[in-house]
Amino acid sequence: MPSTHRVLRRMATVINTQGLHRGERFAAHGPTDALDICAIAYIVAEDRPAPAVFFNDEVASFELIEACERAMAAIRAISAALDTEPCDTNGGPDYIEHVSNWAATPPIGATQPPTTSEVIGRILRAADSTRQAENPRPGFTDAWGLCLTCRGHGTLLTDGEEIPYEELSPRRKQGHELGHRFYRHTSKPCPDCDGQDRVTDAAVSAYEASL
Repeated sequence: MPSTHRVLRRMATVINTQGLHRGERFAAHGPTDALDICAIAYIVAEDRPAPAVFFNDEVASFELIEACERAMAAIRAISAALDTEPCDTNGGPDYIEHVSNWAATPPIGATQPPTTSEVIGRILRAADSTRQAENPRPGFTDAWGLCLTCRGHGTLLTDGEEIPYEELSPRRKQGHELGHRFYRHTSKPCPDCDGQDRVTDAAVSAYEASL
């Protein structure tokens, strides 16, 4: 069963490669089917293609997504990372409407909805918050020397010891060229990570290279 952090990270990858549906219902057919942000949370959490109801039945789509706890956990995490609060529906917060409307409609004072990069950035921020909530030592490195908060965006030097580029695996060399930094194991905090992912295109690319 994928963790909420994993679902959010995978959502960022899907949106980066396939974009977002921002129109009516939860999906639209095309050369590549476009999905709403909450529909993407569902297909990632369930690891399945988009069901037919996403294209033609909004009520059934709501019910299907709400019944998937892994998708709802990711949607609630994104909702918590937004600058607004969800509206209440039937006596409870409507997280699906909150997240879907945020990604699809222009904010007050703007003429365009958030860009794809902005949506990805907010999802990765939610992923980091989820990781930090689950991780008792945010900012420290794991057994491979990668920062538990930023996954290695830092320095090639740790305690004065550098990992030579030629010693990196082919995958890590690719990640390094995209801005992903690797350093030897240490119990000290990451020297360049303040616990907040400053999401850039290089950060998304480096994550994809690690898959």
